[in-house]
Amino acid sequence: MLKAIIPDRINHGGIMEKRAIIILTFLAGWLILGSLIVEITPHPVFAQPEQDPVWAPVERIGLMPFIKGRYGAEIDESLSCTVCLLLNDPKDLAPDSDFILTQYTQKALQKRLGEKVITLEQSEETYERIPRDDSEDSPRSLAKKLGEALNADLMIVGNVWKFRDRVGGSRAISEPASVAFAIYIIEVTSGKLLWKEVFSETQRPLSENTLNARAFFERGSKWLSANELASHGVTEIFQKFPY
Repeated sequence: MLKAIIPDRINHGGIMEKRAIIILTFLAGWLILGSLIVEITPHPVFAQPEQDPVWAPVERIGLMPFIKGRYGAEIDESLSCTVCLLLNDPKDLAPDSDFILTQYTQKALQKRLGEKVITLEQSEETYERIPRDDSEDSPRSLAKKLGEALNADLMIVGNVWKFRDRVGGSRAISEPASVAFAIYIIEVTSGKLLWKEVFSETQRPLSENTLNARAFFERGSKWLSANELASHGVTEIFQKFPY
């Protein structure tokens, strides 16, 4: 019996070994084929999230003196229309408002970019010399001309259409200050508008503007003059300045 049983077990073991070899060979084949399919099949392409635009480095930037007036409902229209078409109401626009905003903007620009900023004296002197025709030139074209003459990479352009002072003192008024202006960044080589921002505010008492309570207290909890409101406006715009 023992002699009969032993050969059967040996034969059975040999069969099992053959089956195992066949199964392993089959699985190895599938693994090799699967790896080939993975290599051949293209990987899925996933959409990349949008990124903020990359701003080119600036070596020289200048400020063109502010221009008075506005044209159209969109601020881009004021930048591209001829200067003679810019409209303003003398009752709402102080005579020296363009000069005041130019000074504030130049100081903010120098604080931000330091020696890269062309001096205001050089910009103003060059601005007086460049050819100008208000019936043909727009603020954009003037900025391009000025930037080329100054050898600048970028030019800052501004226009103001409201600069009305308060009536009364810092604690009591009959009419609040109101200021509205826009600031643009122009690429000199192309004349392209790269960035823009608007400040437009008529100061209101805290009881009517609780959402802006923080700004009210940061500004001294008082009625501001138009000069003070304009200064705060330039500061707020430069908090968003991309350079």
